Amino acid sequence: MREVESCEAAVNPDPVGRASALFRSTYGVEPGAVASAPGRVNLIGEHVDYHGGHVLPMATAERTAVAVGTLAGAFRAVSEQGAAARIPWPVERSGTWADYVAGVARLLAPRASPGPDGLAVAVASDVPLGSGLSSSAAIEVAAAAAISSAWRLPVEARALAAVAHSTETDYVGVPCGMMDQMASALSPEGAALLIDCAGLETRAVPARFDVVLVDSLEAHALRKGAYAERRREGDAAIAALRAVIPGLAWLVDVPPDRMGAVAKLPPPLDRRARHVIEENRRALEAARALETGDLAAFGRLVFASHDSLRDLYECSTPRLDAIVAAAHRIPGVLGARLVGAGWGGWALVAAEPGRGSEVAAALRLALDLPASAVREERAGHGVTVDRPA
Repeated sequence: MREVESCEAAVNPDPVGRASALFRSTYGVEPGAVASAPGRVNLIGEHVDYHGGHVLPMATAERTAVAVGTLAGAFRAVSEQGAAARIPWPVERSGTWADYVAGVARLLAPRASPGPDGLAVAVASDVPLGSGLSSSAAIEVAAAAAISSAWRLPVEARALAAVAHSTETDYVGVPCGMMDQMASALSPEGAALLIDCAGLETRAVPARFDVVLVDSLEAHALRKGAYAERRREGDAAIAALRAVIPGLAWLVDVPPDRMGAVAKLPPPLDRRARHVIEENRRALEAARALETGDLAAFGRLVFASHDSLRDLYECSTPRLDAIVAAAHRIPGVLGARLVGAGWGGWALVAAEPGRGSEVAAALRLALDLPASAVREERAGHGVTVDRPA
């Protein structure tokens, strides 16, 4: 992870400058530290991270910045959207957006010396909320970096991802895998990041194609239960498979010659398990296709991923299906699929290099969407401490 000193301009188009200005206007002092982290778009490998599979996310250019400083006796947080929270110290779960930062503070406080007795926070973000681009991981990772810097704790990127993941699962209460936090913390500049979610090994993968994101105009909410239900179904599937495949560690480890055991699972466990196993293979094949420059093969795998998410994992919506169907008919499109777990949010459209603008315009016309609902995306980079303590 790199550290950079940010120079604030009179006008702050970047979230780091906006978070710093919001902190000063709210608390009357300079922040002790400011950090930023990106959202992510997962190119392929959906719903396999919590089953030990391989995922291929890319950091977005849009980032979330968190500015922090000292505050006696309480946790107080403000965002540029006007949201505010005040929680007694030591913090307890509030059920509000502030939990994404308060949970980080709760985890890190015992590691700090001397022990902190409060925290002031200001947040600014360009990552769309409720889009499936992991605004939650962006704020968690940025908060972990800013708070660690302010409290003179290590700011190694993998450790920040672990703190952010624990916040999401144990404090906020979403039983997710670690992909989002790893991508937000570790993504290399201008490339995708292949992550083995079992061993957490990573490698950079070239992403030499254009990315267009399309808003389904359906906000998704993973806390509403569908995501947790899929987790329970996956756990039930692997428990049943372990009874007939001794030593099976992860669902993705079912060998090709034992897929008959998957077919014998009761519905819908058979469909859920088949998606996870086949999607993991697609992610590995997609990484190899990108590394060899076979963009056509990559695109076919992306389309196949959506088909599987629609038919086997059943986490798509008619609107997302319509976006993908429209993309199929547009020249220059390599592949398309839902992103961000599904049940609403955004769709990814991979386009031939240099044709992103053309594809975006065709999608707006075909789907009768406002300009703001279709946008080209650039690869970003992982977490930075933009103003160290």
